[in-house]
Amino acid sequence: MSPTSRRAAPRSAPAARNGSIPDGVRLTPTLRASPRSPVTSSTRAESIYSGPPRSKDRNLPAAKVPRAGTRWKLACALFAGLAGYSMFFRHGAANTPAAAATARSAAIPFELRRPLHVTAESAGISRSDLVDRVLRARSLRDIVTLTEKLGAVGDDQTIDQLAPLVADARRGVPEAILACYGSIGTEHAVDTLIGHVDDDRPQVRAAAITALGATQSAQAEKPLLALAGKPGDPAQATAIAALGTLGSDGAIGALIALATSADPSVGTTAVAALGSINSEAAATALRRLVDAPDPRIAAAAITAIDTIDEALLGKLTGVVRSGDPQLVAAALGALAKAGGAALPVLRVAATSGSQGTRSAAITAIGEIGGSAAIQLLGELLITGDRTSASSAAGALAAIGGKEAREILINAALGDRGQISGALAQLAQMEGDDVDQALLSVMRSGSGAARRAALPRLVKAGNPDAIQLAIGLVQHGVRQDREEAIRLLADSGVPRAFDALVDIAGTSRGQTRVSALDALAQARPGDPGVTRLLHDPLFSGRREAGSYAASVLSRLGTEPARQILLSALSGKSSDLAEQAAAALLGHGMTDAVKTALLSAAQTNPAIKRQVMDELIQAGDREGLRFAEDLLSHPDPRATSAIYALAAAGTPEASQLLERALVAKDAGTRIAAMGALLHNPDDHATDTLVRMTKDQDPQVRAAALSNLGTLGSERAQQAIFEATRSPRSEDRVAAISGLSSITDDPRASAQLATLIRDPDLEVAETAISVSYSGGPEVDQALVAMINDPAANATLRAAAARRMYYRASELDPATRQSIAALLGNAIPEDQP
Repeated sequence: MSPTSRRAAPRSAPAARNGSIPDGVRLTPTLRASPRSPVTSSTRAESIYSGPPRSKDRNLPAAKVPRAGTRWKLACALFAGLAGYSMFFRHGAANTPAAAATARSAAIPFELRRPLHVTAESAGISRSDLVDRVLRARSLRDIVTLTEKLGAVGDDQTIDQLAPLVADARRGVPEAILACYGSIGTEHAVDTLIGHVDDDRPQVRAAAITALGATQSAQAEKPLLALAGKPGDPAQATAIAALGTLGSDGAIGALIALATSADPSVGTTAVAALGSINSEAAATALRRLVDAPDPRIAAAAITAIDTIDEALLGKLTGVVRSGDPQLVAAALGALAKAGGAALPVLRVAATSGSQGTRSAAITAIGEIGGSAAIQLLGELLITGDRTSASSAAGALAAIGGKEAREILINAALGDRGQISGALAQLAQMEGDDVDQALLSVMRSGSGAARRAALPRLVKAGNPDAIQLAIGLVQHGVRQDREEAIRLLADSGVPRAFDALVDIAGTSRGQTRVSALDALAQARPGDPGVTRLLHDPLFSGRREAGSYAASVLSRLGTEPARQILLSALSGKSSDLAEQAAAALLGHGMTDAVKTALLSAAQTNPAIKRQVMDELIQAGDREGLRFAEDLLSHPDPRATSAIYALAAAGTPEASQLLERALVAKDAGTRIAAMGALLHNPDDHATDTLVRMTKDQDPQVRAAALSNLGTLGSERAQQAIFEATRSPRSEDRVAAISGLSSITDDPRASAQLATLIRDPDLEVAETAISVSYSGGPEVDQALVAMINDPAANATLRAAAARRMYYRASELDPATRQSIAALLGNAIPEDQP
């Protein structure tokens, strides 16, 4: 085979997609690093020849074939055209790094701040292979991993090849591609990111803004400044954070201005962004903001400062000593960055401040570390209160090392081992000396100390610890039993599991239930666990059967399902109901559905359970069950109405409409309540119609629901009901009237009802008059001062006026005192 033929042979690569290079097109060596213009192979020239068709008959006139010189000229013209295209549609050469944003006071040069970028060859990887893998990847995790690598070796061609994934519907995929563009950082990358700054997908937009900041380019500065200064824009905070990543002089100036803006949330975000910039200008700005009049800005500035000099150390010390509650926590956190010089003031704060201050100071001491800090934490462990000692123990455990471990061991073996939390922290550390200390505590410590040492030793398979846990299960109080069972189940030690199986098989009551539950969670597929659950399920004790059924449901295995199905068909209706509930939580397979439908024929409770599940699943069998319940005056119809209202399907809505005209009043009331799930005009019109129902309870429920709706049409219906000739309607309308607080007509009508001739109406109106206006005050005062009025109503009005905080004349005050039988306090208006 000739070399030309070898070049033209098709490769066995997968079909091209999403920008991969088509078969038969190769890249010239000079363009391989950045192939913008594919050059066709000479062996494929015939396939792209655009002249007249060549004749195979030598006797016929043929089109003139271009000579070699002519082909050379055509190639030159082609390259010239491509170059011209690039001139108009791309600023600068391909793969040109974006110009860096100006940062004159940056502590680290731009070359060291921007993401590292190398050639794929020097990294020993293939850029085209990475691109192909990204395009084929199915999981977001793979895409993120691959695009992180592409960010270091990618170029303009990579940006174009990955462009289709920016429109990918999978969550997180466009964001990963845009982050990759930010790492590539060429002019083309920055232009592409700017194009997505106004993307209508919020997460993608945020990713583009963040990636723009990562480019640290001059091009990115302008759009980021515009977004950061746009109040109310959802992406403002993201743009502010991106300015912190950009770190340019313009970004610093904008962040300083934003830090002193009227919006404190914008200000604190800007301060945090300043803290992420490693430059002298940003550090100076933060030190000035420490004295900001707004304590939230000052606290944010203190937190953001990374280096504490002598002057700032003195200022922070003053803040701590002043006890300013808005600044002291931030100051203590910042003092941790000052090293050993801050230990004296932290000692004072840890021993004399408030509880929150003491905890924050101890945390700061732990962050400083070193021998002096360890010794100070040891003192606090011994002498501090329970909270301070626990904080000190946690700080020592976080520092680690021999010195800290010895202090914790000594404290754990002492009288305060459990109170100080040293024992609990010691159990999280590693070392032979730690194991010996825990064994010593287990053998001779107090009961609480032994329980604290158990988890670590049981997991390690220590025989004595396992035996102690078994003893706690058998003889301990209920809390100890529950904790010991959980330890044995979670240990993963075969001996502990065997002991738990023995406990589940021999114990009774709650201990057995807890052991079975723990076993089911630790070994859900173990056949022995399933067999152990069989006996309590069929024990005849409702509580044990219910718990066993729920545990079998959580197991989710086929043997567990078969046991529940056998219980479903048994003679005990209670057990059948428990099994049905467990099977419904198991998943509605065809076999389970058939068994449940069969049991529902003879057990109404199971029928309701199955109906709810089937209605939610859109099964017509569930709708048939609901229709049967609604067709009879059955109190259980209420459950069908609730299930239909939750479903919200057209079929369910039709059944609810039928329930509104059911013969049973309770069914109609329940159906009206379901209307509140969708409070539209239809619901309002229906409730207004129901206020004319023959049953007074239905009318009352309709008026109450109208008060809940609160629409203009609903309020008008309530006003009309307050003028009804039937007293029960007026009583029912009063509760709805009291919910109308922004309409003066409601207060006026309430005052009228206080003077209603019907005693029940008047008393109900007085009872809800706490929200009325001046008309209600006048009606109550008139009632109090009317000796001919009903004594019960006068007393009720007096009690209401006593608590309404209204100005009262002396006569009314005396009348209230007489009616209530006590004097009104002098400070009561």
